[in-house]
Amino acid sequence: MCGKLGIKPRALRYRVTQISKSSGIFNRDIALLLLAHQQGIDVSKPRFQVPNSILAKFDDELKTQKTQAPPAPSTTTKKGTKRLEPSTKRLLNFKGKYPDIFYDRLEEEINIAYSNSALPNAVLILSRKLIENLVYNLLQFKLGVKGLALYYDTAHNRSLDFSVLIDNLQNTKTQFDPDQQPLVGKFLNWVYPFKRDANSKAHSVIEYLDSMSQVKKLKIVEMTQILLRLIERVRASGTR
Repeated sequence: MCGKLGIKPRALRYRVTQISKSSGIFNRDIALLLLAHQQGIDVSKPRFQVPNSILAKFDDELKTQKTQAPPAPSTTTKKGTKRLEPSTKRLLNFKGKYPDIFYDRLEEEINIAYSNSALPNAVLILSRKLIENLVYNLLQFKLGVKGLALYYDTAHNRSLDFSVLIDNLQNTKTQFDPDQQPLVGKFLNWVYPFKRDANSKAHSVIEYLDSMSQVKKLKIVEMTQILLRLIERVRASGTR
């Protein structure tokens, strides 16, 4: 299925989850078969080695759904009909380098949105969440418990607002090692306009990005790379 759809296993799992939710199918194997069926694949063929017990459940599910799978999109060429397979573009490619596993899923969501040219604002808002949490992690690893008030609101049991986190990073820049301070400075130069843009788009009902080309100008990849590099160095130095 990955080859058929032109996607990676994680994206396939996401598609199966969406099929499961939208169709009310709790068995993910059946949801996968339904996705294959929608792509015009005859899952009953012996070469797919689907157990008869699963095929029986799948047939029952098709009867329950009482819908026909939509035809796969296609375009006609001189040689006949050629299917247009969906592809996943990648804005970010940092899986396995984040300080927490939940970032991998967030990156995947950003990349899925980035693959759809109609969703630049979804990319922006999800990327804002990514950058905000990474700034929180950087301050957390650098300042430790003693500097808790600079990244965490103990009165309300939540992290400080994005703007406050950035200001506190600016104010604690000199606490970073000399070779790290230029990276902090470069990040701050990019993040202030990014924050203003992201905030305005997130909170205004009339102000939106018009195209994915605008996303590319926001230095999301570069900021993510700098934050991950700083987090790696701070953790390696053991500064708390």
